[in-house]
Amino acid sequence: MLKPAAKLLFRTFKGSRIMRWLFISCSLVLLITHASGQQNFRHKLRSPNLVMEGRVYYGWTLDHHIEMSPFLRHYPAFELSLLKATYGRTRWEYMYNYPLIGISYWYSDLGGTRALGAAHAIFPFINFPLLKSKDFNLYFRLGAGLGYLTRKYDRYDNFENLAIGSHLNAAVNLMFEARQRLGRRFIIAGGISLMHFSNGAIKQPNYGINMPGVSLAVAYRLSHENPYLRKKLMPELYLFEFDGKRFLQFDLNAAIGMKDLQATLGGGNKYLVAEIFGNLLWSVSYKSRLGFGFDLSYDGSDEKLLEIRGIYPEYEINLVKTGLTASYELAFSRMAIMLNLGSVITGLDKRDGYLYEKLALRFGLTDHIFTSLTLKAYYGKADYITLGIGYRIHVKYYK
Repeated sequence: MLKPAAKLLFRTFKGSRIMRWLFISCSLVLLITHASGQQNFRHKLRSPNLVMEGRVYYGWTLDHHIEMSPFLRHYPAFELSLLKATYGRTRWEYMYNYPLIGISYWYSDLGGTRALGAAHAIFPFINFPLLKSKDFNLYFRLGAGLGYLTRKYDRYDNFENLAIGSHLNAAVNLMFEARQRLGRRFIIAGGISLMHFSNGAIKQPNYGINMPGVSLAVAYRLSHENPYLRKKLMPELYLFEFDGKRFLQFDLNAAIGMKDLQATLGGGNKYLVAEIFGNLLWSVSYKSRLGFGFDLSYDGSDEKLLEIRGIYPEYEINLVKTGLTASYELAFSRMAIMLNLGSVITGLDKRDGYLYEKLALRFGLTDHIFTSLTLKAYYGKADYITLGIGYRIHVKYYK
């Protein structure tokens, strides 16, 4: 009886990518278990709180544009992650209820289509707790990093691929997941996710690839778990944090980028994009700021697209767009996420509409100087990405 069963198991393993991935993940976990079991953790608060995790996805490609219909198929994806369980070493960890932070490598063959090829991604992420108990937790995961697609659009060799025009792309991962402890070291998890690849219109075409899916994961804690630290044990204030006095903040940002119109105009048409924008923000908590802002932007492609429609601007200044925005900033110590919802006020080219959105990642170099990576979109469609530097001023309302 054992011999036929062994043959059946071998055939199943040989023909299934999911089985092979699970076998590799479990082998890695067992190896790490053996290695970490030899260590003696004498200082619990110095433990790095590291967790190794293997995850298997089952998903599909969304046909959010009619051009994406040929790629609508189901396929697996695989992920290997290194996580760190925060325990309140810095104030922002306490304020966000001790999230998980980590970095992941993600891979899928995208269903084996020749036009799309395979996808690789490496991205850092934060798991924000939604519900926490001793052994069961619910999280929302936000991850963003770099993606690489082995096949891209080429007007001669790969004209079927209207999804992506470049090998390098931004990779964004969103997930709702549940995590259950199995003893002191092991954790199992399941999630519902969305994986997105896009280059922000740096290289067209850029419909993007969207992959919803479900996943299962097995994780192993590499070190002894640190107990949570409470706020009373921490210093009064850290750099870049709201101190209860700096209630009003003004920031000014200058940024540049490139925009590609290969799919629209043909050939290698690249145009400069430049922006100046600012925000006036009120700190409403240690984490959040609300306010409003303004935009000045110049898009070098506007003049060419207006000429195609038979419109010729009398003055160069007519190509400059101005806008007003509602602003929201969410801070994580040095890093912050800025969201803007705006309306175009002036500018000759309004083919994309009046409403636009901006998403920016900001990183503080000093208490006043910061860098930014900003995506601008119209009604959810990416227009361009810019890289910039900014300066912020704090105005104290009260002592």
